[in-house]
Amino acid sequence: MNKDTPTLARTTLLIDGSHVDRLKTKLGRVIDFQGLIAHFSEGGTTVSAHYYRDSRDSAEQARMARFFDWLARHDIERHGVDDFNEPWYVRERYGSNLVALASDALEAAEKGDSLVFLAGDAKLVPLLERLEDLDVPVTLISSLSVPNSIAPPPPLVALAETFIDLARDDRFFLPEHGPEETPHAPTRPGPADRRIG
Repeated sequence: MNKDTPTLARTTLLIDGSHVDRLKTKLGRVIDFQGLIAHFSEGGTTVSAHYYRDSRDSAEQARMARFFDWLARHDIERHGVDDFNEPWYVRERYGSNLVALASDALEAAEKGDSLVFLAGDAKLVPLLERLEDLDVPVTLISSLSVPNSIAPPPPLVALAETFIDLARDDRFFLPEHGPEETPHAPTRPGPADRRIG
């Protein structure tokens, strides 16, 4: 291998679908996944996007099918199970996506990727502590302008190198008015990130 060959920058974007649903309800806006990917791709960075969301029942599976297809068409890998007819699934489904997200985050960190989390669950604090120990740069995207039951806890925010509060940053929302052919579309530029610490 030629030592003069530059290492290409890589970022892994990990999206907690349940957290996105709660943010959308409280903020009244649809988050623009393509806009996020475009933003973190600036400067030639390769972005790998992953969305974590199960189907709770057959009705939700049918309701989400078009959106899951949209994710696949836009190279956003969906992680989740549709085993809602299995007795064990009802017992185990809460929090299982966060385990998969954490596992994938550590694997990406081992490869040298920067990590971006669109998430806010307190269960992720040990993961971000581990990533800090590994000196892996982490960006956290969520909002502090929602109820405490949804907002990321202070320890999670403090562990992120960069925190983007969606309520203070219009870049990553779909336009409020106009046709929406798909659940997400390119967005417009907005104010700069808010840096923590």
